[in-house]
Amino acid sequence: MNASSPATIAEEIFQDKARSRKAAAALPIEEKLRRLVEMQRRANQIRRGVARPPMRVWELA
Repeated sequence: MNASSPATIAEEIFQDKARSRKAAAALPIEEKLRRLVEMQRRANQIRRGVARPPMRVWELA
């Protein structure tokens, strides 16, 4: 087992997050909007689970 220091692990996490953000930024706007609508749907599922009213979910054509 490889024992890495917490600082090394944190740096790897930060680098992975930066790569992920760059990849997301490079996506076409249509894919970004599709992902946004999916997050809206998931947020509404959570809201219903805690007895809060749902928010509006965008309709994409």
